[in-house]
Amino acid sequence: MLALALFLLAAADARDPGQGRASVDCQVLADGRVKDCRLVSEDPTGANVGSFALQLARNTRVAPDDRRIRSGRIVLTFRMKLP
Repeated sequence: MLALALFLLAAADARDPGQGRASVDCQVLADGRVKDCRLVSEDPTGANVGSFALQLARNTRVAPDDRRIRSGRIVLTFRMKLP
């Protein structure tokens, strides 16, 4: 949750306050869990959106037949927006 707090603080200075987007690339296991995720991109840069996305990815499961899986890996994009 520290990453979320840092995102909220940094978002106040971003060009689009309260919004962010990050993509992470992860290995997909046979049971749909993901592991070995790495940050591919984040916007706004330096707002800790990527760190928060990596935390969210830890609890993500994908269907084994998901069309986004390529060579056992998937790119997940997380969009964050404050209400």
